[in-house]
Parts: sequence; C-alpha cells; structure tokens
Amino acid sequence: MVAAILSLRWRILVNQFKHDWWRLVFVGVGALWSLSIVPALVAGSSALSKTGFDVKQSALVALAALVGLAWVLVPLLATGVDASLDPARFAPWGIDAKRLMPGLAIAAFTTIPAIVFVGVALIMAGSWRGEDRQATVLVVALIGALLTALTWVFSARVATLWAVRLLATRAAKVVVGASVAVAAMAGAAAIVRVRAEGLAGLLQNEIATALTQLGRTPIGAGLAAPGSIVVGDGWGAVWRLAMVAAWAVVLYFAWRDAVSHVLVHPVARGAGVRRSRDAILTSGQRTGRLWSLVHPVSRAVFTRTARSWRTDPRYVTQLVGALAFPVMMGGLVLSFGGARQVWMAVLPVLLGVTIGWGRHNDLAFDSSGSWLDIVSGVRGSDILVGRLLGVVLWAGPTLVVLSVAAAGLAGRWDVFPAVAATALGTLGMALGVASITSVLMPYRVPAPGESPFGADAGSIGASLAGQLVSSVGTSIVVPFIVAPLVFAFVWGGAWWPLCIVWGPLAGGVIAWWGTSLAGRWYDARSGRLVGAVG
Repeated sequence: MVAAILSLRWRILVNQFKHDWWRLVFVGVGALWSLSIVPALVAGSSALSKTGFDVKQSALVALAALVGLAWVLVPLLATGVDASLDPARFAPWGIDAKRLMPGLAIAAFTTIPAIVFVGVALIMAGSWRGEDRQATVLVVALIGALLTALTWVFSARVATLWAVRLLATRAAKVVVGASVAVAAMAGAAAIVRVRAEGLAGLLQNEIATALTQLGRTPIGAGLAAPGSIVVGDGWGAVWRLAMVAAWAVVLYFAWRDAVSHVLVHPVARGAGVRRSRDAILTSGQRTGRLWSLVHPVSRAVFTRTARSWRTDPRYVTQLVGALAFPVMMGGLVLSFGGARQVWMAVLPVLLGVTIGWGRHNDLAFDSSGSWLDIVSGVRGSDILVGRLLGVVLWAGPTLVVLSVAAAGLAGRWDVFPAVAATALGTLGMALGVASITSVLMPYRVPAPGESPFGADAGSIGASLAGQLVSSVGTSIVVPFIVAPLVFAFVWGGAWWPLCIVWGPLAGGVIAWWGTSLAGRWYDARSGRLVGAVG
C-alpha cells in the first residue's frame, strides 16, 4: 500500500505539472529559494557552534518552538496543506486507515516544506559539533533533529484534520469563540507583563526560564538532548529522545484517528441545525423601511451568505484568518510601543482593508449557490450586493468595536469617529475591488463540505494572479480613503469632520461602482464563471 500511495502521489504531481505549468514554475522557484538559504543556515550553524553551551541550547530550543508553532498555525490561517492525498478521496474504496497511514505518513515528507524543514533541522543539529564527546553528541543531535521534524509534519496534519472535524460540529462556534477569548486573555497578560518588566528584563529572566522548560518538553527536547551528553547526563538525553519519540507516536495515532473519522463519515456541509422555516425564502417577506430598499434577490443572497458565515467551516477559517493579522499587529504595538500611540488608530483601518481584500475570490466560495443564481437568470449586481451585505453584517460592527478599543488604548477618544468612519470606508472600498476580481479572476477553492485547509494545487497560478491583481488594485485606491485621516493627525482642524463624511461616502461609492461594474461582467461571462468555480 505504501508503494501504491507514493506512486499515486507521483502521478498526481506529474498530472498537475502538465495541466498547470504555473505549479512547476513555483515548485522550481521554491526549490531554488530553499537551496539559496542553505549557505545562510550553514553559516548560522557554524556561528552557533562557536558560542557557549547555554546560548546554543537556548537558540536551538527557540528555533524548535517557533518552527513547530508555524507548522500548526500557517496551514490553519494561510496556506492549508497539500490536498492531493486528502484521506476523504479514499473513502469510496473502503480501505482501512491502518493500511493507509504508513503511505500517507511517508508521502507527507515528499512535499517541499517538509523536505526543506527536515534539512533545516539537520543543519542546525550540526551546531553541536566541536563539543566534548563530539561523535556521540552529533549522533544524538541527528536523532533528535529527525524526531523533531517528524513531530512538525505530523502536527500540521493533525491540526488541520481535527480542525475540520471540530468545525463540522454544532459546538464549533462556541469552541472557536472560547479559543479566541483564551488567546486574547493570554495575549493581554503577556502584554501587561512586557510593559511592567520591560522587554530587556523579560528576555533576560522569563524567556530564559521558558526556554529551559521548553527543552524538557516534546517541543524542544529533541534539539536540547545533545546538551545532556555534553554535561555527562546520558540518561537526560535518553529520556528526552524517548519523550519526543513518544510524542511523535501520539501525533501519529491522533492523525490515524482523524483519518478513520474522515473515511467513515459523509462530507460535512455545515454545522447542522434543525430547520423550522426557510430563512432564505422568507427573507423576501420581511418588512421594514431599510429592508424594502434592498432588491429581493439581494435579500435572499444576503441571507444565504450570512448563514454561510455562521455555519460553513470555510467561511469561519476565512474570518479567523482575516482577524488574526491586525490583532497580532496590535499586540506588537502595545508590547513595544506602548498603548498611547497614534499607530493604534491604524489597526481598524488595516482590518477593514484585510477583510475586504480577503473576499477577492468571494464567488468561488459559493460555487453551488452561484450555479443556481446563474441558471435562474438573476442579475449579477443583485447577487454581488447581497454577498457584500453578508460581509458588512459582521465586519461593520467588528470595525466599530476595534475602533473603540484602539481609541481607548491610545487615550484619544476624540479620534474615534474619524477612525471608525475611515475603517468603514476602507472596508467598502476593498469590497468593491474584491467584487471585480472575484468575477474577472476566480479560482477554485475547497468545495462546500471539503476541508477548508486543503490547498488546491491545480489553481496555484490563478490564485497568485488573482491575489496580485487584487492587491495592486486595493493599494491604488486605499490612499484616497485614508489620506484625510493622515492629514487630520498631522494638521487637525477641519480634517477631522471631513474624515467622518469622506470615509463612508467614498467607500460606499467605490463599493457601489465595483458591484455595478462586476455585475455587468458577471452577466456577460456567467457561463465561464460556472466552469471556473464549479
């Protein structure tokens, strides 16, 4: 079975190269980039080998912790994992997970990231050369590096599969909300600690202690084990390596359990609820002065989109990814610059741009709904307005809340109206640009029910082109929205009330123009859209 899976992996890869030459180009670029960093890694390893024992061990443990965290977070928030051997594709064949797992585990190490980081671990393990008992130390270092790399790759697969499993349950929103709350509290506690003790004091005391403790956990024990040999503690090296090996076994069985679940459970279409009424159909019967201004088709699409943002795992991961970057930036500003910084006002504006830009392929996430819209003969502009309103439903209040937080932390309540208005303007502007790119340059994404963390390798060229064009278009228009806010901070005066009017007005005009223009293109190329996102 191992040979069959590896052969299948190779055939899929060759077929992708034949049908998407962009993939071959970027694999080549990735390979060249990986080779280009080898001299820097070797130089770093050589320099580290000449440092003191404590510095060397702490640096390697820190490297293991950071890389391990990246292997968990990056697939969840950004890239996903290679879906060419998604376990769900083996479900129709009735193959037991125990037979599949050896092949899947070995195939996971044939990806470019896995190969690169195994090399990184091995090169950095060479930092232990020059120590006493060099031969034994290097053997232990190589074993520890390989075991650590094993846990990195396994943890990425476990994280994505278990996240999919979690997001398909009714408790998904509760768990995600609780996780965000815990992360926010932990981040707030860390920020308070940094500001109380100072960064230098924290690095000298707390970080050093934390790295020492991480060296006794599966996260850093593999790269710290050679240090035990250096100081003559052979059993210390043995139990550290045994702990990392045991952790790799635990991850393997957790991965196998997730694969077993995927093989015997049908495709998840959402969190699942007992429907007592059809919210989409009844949306056209709602009354209200503002609601009556919206076209019935836009109302139905809005209701469908709002439901997707609540229940579809693909939308939930998009939401978390959009919020993560500005929140992390805010943490850095608070930690290193202090709270009372005008830079805090940038965060709501940045979040508005991030959310809007993230919808540059919005139609592809509603492939089945788009097919129904197209065959029903409804106008494209009505569809796009409905989808835009579905984003504004949650993004608008989020931006207002973040603007309140930014103004309060900066101690500048007077800037709140201008910052909130500008943030809403950037949201409308970015959504208008995204409406155009989602029609002109759509690319395939995981279909409803598929893993939201799967990376469709066959669309890499189209995805990069779409992201590039959307980034350029957004970057061109952003200054027109943000300029009054910048002038207000520099010169003050009449610029402050102008920001309050200009942000929503300009953002709304660009959003209307973008959806109108994209709607005409939607009507003109609806047939090609079905093929592009279906």
